[in-house]
Amino acid sequence: MLSKLTFLINQFVSILKIDKKQLPVFSFLLVLSTIFWILTVLSKEYTTTVRYNVKFEDIPEDKLIMDDRKVNVHLQVIAPGFTILAHRFNLKKELPLSVSSFIPKRKGQHWNYFLLSEQSLSQLQEELPSNMQLLHVQPNRIDILLDEKAERLIPVKLKSDLNFKDLFRLKDEVKLEPSVISISGPKAVVEVFDELNTKLLTIQNIESNIQGEVEIEPLNHTEINYSATKVNFEIKVEQFTEGVMQIPITVNNVPKQYDIKLFPDAIDVNFLISLDKFELVKPSMFGVSLDFDLNKKRQTVDLIKKPDFIENVRVHPSKVEYILIKK
Repeated sequence: MLSKLTFLINQFVSILKIDKKQLPVFSFLLVLSTIFWILTVLSKEYTTTVRYNVKFEDIPEDKLIMDDRKVNVHLQVIAPGFTILAHRFNLKKELPLSVSSFIPKRKGQHWNYFLLSEQSLSQLQEELPSNMQLLHVQPNRIDILLDEKAERLIPVKLKSDLNFKDLFRLKDEVKLEPSVISISGPKAVVEVFDELNTKLLTIQNIESNIQGEVEIEPLNHTEINYSATKVNFEIKVEQFTEGVMQIPITVNNVPKQYDIKLFPDAIDVNFLISLDKFELVKPSMFGVSLDFDLNKKRQTVDLIKKPDFIENVRVHPSKVEYILIKK
């Protein structure tokens, strides 16, 4: 590539019959004349179309924009070439528009604010460079949809995958702080949601109390703001064991002229209990009975009393045999 360029320059020099000693002077004059030509061209005025992204300002405090779609305007302008070139290289092409100058109109439950472009040339002209004259605007009308701003407290629900080591379990429900979060945004959007989830909390082989933070799972609306994006969690763990008590059976409705003999006359009550409460369990806290039915060969046993702090209670056997003995 470089060799070809050198060849072309040498050919150009030979055609013009320029002495190589004069080449630096010739190159300087060539560059200088090119610069003057560019400056002359750019100093002239041209009619062109420039594109801006609209940035809405002065939105009423009690309202919010319904969506975040981009609104573009195309402006036909007369401006010097320098100004147009500078615009081409400007990456942040934003045109601020004050919503206070828009015309409000009720549209169902929302508000439609619109601006007739041709009637707002003076406002748009003020936002342009002083040497850029505005001729025409497209589109002819700029619309934005606003909604009443609303704020609401909604509960936070933990999404979790918790796995405990053998003989350990959750002592209480996982505590979240804060347990409710305030969300704000367009009224029509905020009123849709009744619950806010966390991101999935996964912890394996838990054997002790754990505290930490978990992030909120954002709702599927970019217009919503949150009073907090994280919540604290507290996991309380307890060790448990299995207990068993042998409890005698109380019999009801035995015929008056008979005594009854049960096989067995006591059953085992199995249960799970926190290890630190195991010593509190007494046989007197349980009650087991059956309502005798002469038409049944085997009688069903019912657990009628148990302490509140035990879980997963099972009786064995659940049915017993009997014989009636005449008095």
